[in-house]
Amino acid sequence: MRTVGQFGAEVRRLRESAGLSQAQLADQAGISRRWLGRLERGHTGAELGNVMRLTRALGVALRFESIQP
Repeated sequence: MRTVGQFGAEVRRLRESAGLSQAQLADQAGISRRWLGRLERGHTGAELGNVMRLTRALGVALRFESIQP
């Protein structure tokens, strides 16, 4: 993923495939539903701590990969 929009879309896909509402996932992750909704819509300014809590609640990990040839 190279953009916040792509990340947000993937979070939405994972949330929906887990059968969770935004409110349920936000509660599990300890973040606000409003913040989650903004992230899913691709708004910038995502706090790293919230991103880490969110990925943990979804049972996924962030992975870094080089984009340089």
